[in-house]
Amino acid sequence: MTLTGNLSLRIALILLGGFVLLQLSLAGVMTVPGMGRDRWPLNLPRPEQARLLVEALERAPPSRRPALAGAMGAGLYTLSVAAAPPALEGPEPAGLREGYERSLPGRRLEMSHGGGRLARVAPRWIGPSRFTSPSRLAITLRGGGVLVIEGAPSPPMRLYLRQRALAGALGGMLLLLAIWVAVRRSTRPLVRLTRDVRRLDVAGPDLAVEGPRETRDLAAAFNEMKGRIAGLLVERSRILAAVAHDMRTYLTRLRLRADYIEDADQRQRAVTDLAEMSALLDDSLLLAAGDSGPPDRHAPIDLAAEIEALVGVRREMDEPVTLKVTGQGHRIAGSALAVRRIFNNLVENGLRYGGAVEVGLAADERDIVLTFADTGPGVAPDILARLGEPFVRAEPSRGRATGGAGLGLAIVKALTAGLGGCVEIRNRPEGGLLATVRFPRA
Repeated sequence: MTLTGNLSLRIALILLGGFVLLQLSLAGVMTVPGMGRDRWPLNLPRPEQARLLVEALERAPPSRRPALAGAMGAGLYTLSVAAAPPALEGPEPAGLREGYERSLPGRRLEMSHGGGRLARVAPRWIGPSRFTSPSRLAITLRGGGVLVIEGAPSPPMRLYLRQRALAGALGGMLLLLAIWVAVRRSTRPLVRLTRDVRRLDVAGPDLAVEGPRETRDLAAAFNEMKGRIAGLLVERSRILAAVAHDMRTYLTRLRLRADYIEDADQRQRAVTDLAEMSALLDDSLLLAAGDSGPPDRHAPIDLAAEIEALVGVRREMDEPVTLKVTGQGHRIAGSALAVRRIFNNLVENGLRYGGAVEVGLAADERDIVLTFADTGPGVAPDILARLGEPFVRAEPSRGRATGGAGLGLAIVKALTAGLGGCVEIRNRPEGGLLATVRFPRA
């Protein structure tokens, strides 16, 4: 996920970008020449102002001129009085000398553009160049001395500008922080709504209707949709139950009529087909009940004792099923009947396709982990991703002897979800299939 993929960060970046653009716009208005009526290019005084400054200094005694220049220059440009014309660096700005010569006739003028290295890549009127290498105007005074005007703020003005910039930066940061907190509080209900939607449970409680109006409307619409889905699942179970009830009646009749078939081989085949049809109906009803019914709430059971008993039954039947139990406290809240159905379905799959099954039972900090590992050929990756879906199986036939109709793993997932757990199926690196069932601790 990129930074701009998060709604809170996206809004914060938009606000930050707008704040930066606003500051840049203000800086542009303050630095572009001609944007103010009283401003003069390169932050120098206008010719009329320069004439008034020169006349005021020339009226003062030469010894008082430096102090007077310092007092008058505490603004956006700096004034100083030198004994001799300073060495000015940089070219002379075009189009400014004429104005100063008209206002200050008979006086020697020297000008430099300033800008330094920054002027090579940016216009010379850009604000930072006034601080690094300001433009200068030197005017010879009558009675001795040279008035030097630098197009840079005086030290008191620099201190004031620095303090104002610091206050503005701190205020902007506090404003952005407040906006960020407000955005986070506004988007938090949407984040919770997204999390709850991903953990959709039609039998669980409705989503909380909170936050802005749009988020509340979305949560309410989702609750309505969840209610309709729950109703459809219940209706599906009712239809399947009704069909199964009627089908059992016909299956019973067909089973009785099959006894009148004279050919013993055909009679046995008919009885086998009817038994498979009855088993398919039972599996379909169990899957429908697990998908649509609310999660069962049962007393804690000792999963280790249940699994050891089931493995013992398999061992008595000379089936290659082994068990390894690690850790202690294998108690879950569930139904013993559901655990037996999960165990039998996974073990029968492992025996059918792998020949032998290794059952493992362990416990970590949060879950009880039950594993079933077989030694078969495994499953193709394209089929592996779909295992557990109803009527999906790796073996293409539909015979009960070779794997049934593909409802076994779907029933396992439905029963495990009803107990609050989850199922993961993957190929083993050494060959075979590994089914991992996780149950929450009781």
